[in-house]
Amino acid sequence: MAWFGLICGVFGGMLASVLGYTVWSLPLWLSLALYPLVGTLVVFATIALAIWSNRPPRPPHAAPVPAAPLRHAH
Repeated sequence: MAWFGLICGVFGGMLASVLGYTVWSLPLWLSLALYPLVGTLVVFATIALAIWSNRPPRPPHAAPVPAAPLRHAH
């Protein structure tokens, strides 16, 4: 999962950096700063999504156990 997240983060950060400079006309320093920022966010999001999708299913909820009637102390 971590390797897949790192690879997605590298390409996500690179894509954000290139698009920031060419399409959105950001300054070069800002588009270069997008690379680690977006890359890190994509890495964590990819790993979190992979962990979340591989969780074992929850067991079905059991029927509630009825409480015993209260007895008065004499």
